[in-house]
Amino acid sequence: MVGNGFDLSAGLKTSTTRFMDFFSKNHASDEGPVGRLAGCIEKEGAREWADFEKKLGEYTSNLEADEEDPVESALDCKEAIDIDLAAFIALEDKRATDEFIEANSESVMASLSYWYSALQPLERQRILGHYSTDFVLSVSIVTFNYTTLLPRIFNAVEANGCAAPEDGLGVSSIRLTRLVQAHGALGREPICGVNDVSQIGSDALSKNEDIASTFVKGEIQKLFGSVDDHKAEDFILRSNILIIFGLSLGETDIRWWETVVKLLRSGENRFVLIASTETVSARRSPASFRRFSKELKEKLLSRGGANDDEKRLLSERIFIIPAGSIFRFKSHIPDAD
Repeated sequence: MVGNGFDLSAGLKTSTTRFMDFFSKNHASDEGPVGRLAGCIEKEGAREWADFEKKLGEYTSNLEADEEDPVESALDCKEAIDIDLAAFIALEDKRATDEFIEANSESVMASLSYWYSALQPLERQRILGHYSTDFVLSVSIVTFNYTTLLPRIFNAVEANGCAAPEDGLGVSSIRLTRLVQAHGALGREPICGVNDVSQIGSDALSKNEDIASTFVKGEIQKLFGSVDDHKAEDFILRSNILIIFGLSLGETDIRWWETVVKLLRSGENRFVLIASTETVSARRSPASFRRFSKELKEKLLSRGGANDDEKRLLSERIFIIPAGSIFRFKSHIPDAD
């Protein structure tokens, strides 16, 4: 499961704050509901995409209170967000040249073999209780990004095959099998929104079918006739080892964390690895790593719907690795002039 952290690590400037700045500037002179939304976004801000989506759902309570026609105002706001998001992503996506893809595709995909060496010895023993090295990896990827970067890298390597590096401990070969963009892509409806109607701040608007079908991710998929989310769920549930990379475990993706917990419940031989950029710094002391790992596992399991009795057992099959262990780029996309 791959999120925006992948594009950021390549050098694309697809952060939430940059998009909010892009949107706010585009609508600074708008005196209608979209302009008021832009002002609110600029004032309140958000660090992660999931936080931004959550605030968008909460903002509907403002529309209910302040707008003469809150339904139409909400639809206007969501339309503006979606159009600007696609334009913003498209501008960044152009920066990933064919030369960059050619230079990095093999190293990025081959580095997936390092997940096992990134584990601690006791964690490897847990996995070897169910599987034996040398691992032959069949890799399926669920990406939540809209850019073409990861699909292009995947396709470039899939066509030529991918060899596991000699120092890829325990991994003998890698075979790329499937990739799906779970939330759509450039050119075919990038999907941005909340997890369910309970995250729409206005009680009245949450009951409106037009609002639900444009604000709730699963309903947006249905509106466009997409089965990408169903494919993604199937990929996840068929996994033996599931790696979560570059995702913030946000509340607006609860449906996916529920799927991850469902995977863990399905058998003692199912494991989840969370690749985090904070892993190395958290290991500076037992206390800091304990807090960090406990909080990360708790967030995943709670948002995935695990009960208190399950959490202790399921958490034993969740391991945390440094994000830099996998998806290694040889170079980075340079800043635009």
